[in-house]
Amino acid sequence: MSSAEQQRIKMIGQMAQDAGLIEDPQWLERLNEPVPLWVVLDLLLKWIDRTEQINGPYD
Repeated sequence: MSSAEQQRIKMIGQMAQDAGLIEDPQWLERLNEPVPLWVVLDLLLKWIDRTEQINGPYD
């Protein structure tokens, strides 16, 4: 893996931590390791909850 790819992965991990999607700082050291599907789904649902408008339409 190139240095640029590693930097991009670290940047994405840091952004996820800053947004409150990752609570455990040790995840930043293991971003290249596979994770269970439930972890990915949990992060996705948290991201959707944070970006979704509260008073928006349901359609």
